[in-house]
Amino acid sequence: MDKTVEWVARLACATLIAMTALPTHAQLMLAHEGHHSGDCAIKTGAFPVAFSAYEKPKGQLPPTHAFCDHVPEPGELHLTVDLTDPDSREIPIAVRLVMEGHGEGGHEIVSLPAKAYPSGSITFGANLEDLGQYALLLETEKDGKMTTAVRIPIHVGGGGGHGSHGGGIGATEIALLVGVAGIGAFLWSRRRPSAKAS
Repeated sequence: MDKTVEWVARLACATLIAMTALPTHAQLMLAHEGHHSGDCAIKTGAFPVAFSAYEKPKGQLPPTHAFCDHVPEPGELHLTVDLTDPDSREIPIAVRLVMEGHGEGGHEIVSLPAKAYPSGSITFGANLEDLGQYALLLETEKDGKMTTAVRIPIHVGGGGGHGSHGGGIGATEIALLVGVAGIGAFLWSRRRPSAKAS
């Protein structure tokens, strides 16, 4: 039994070390795996996508909280778009993030040139400094000019806390829970023999 507890503790410690040592992009992908939600599916454009916005954490912690169309507070975010239709991964897609209400096209925050995403994942960072309505635009070429194929609305502000993603537990939270439980079990197993000895 002690060997099993020790093995679990070592696994938990290794998981915590790996989560700390992984680059931010890899941590984002791990967190993203645990935050899929039907609420994040966008099916109103030319092709279906899934979208998540992650708060950029302070320090070296991995992102843990994801949001769909509502981000409670302004700040730095990691944005991910999953191209769920395999055909959409073969066409060049340009990405624009705009704040709406600033002229006809909105105030541009981020612009990525058109390219294909064979992995099916578009990931980038953005600083949404102001409260208000934003739109993430996926653009494709049509009749020689770029047109919006998918529009993803993002509202920033109004609070809502971390539960607005549906309350799911992601891979990051599971890894942290396993790590804490493993360390607790390891310390408990070390304490038991000394208690018997006295």
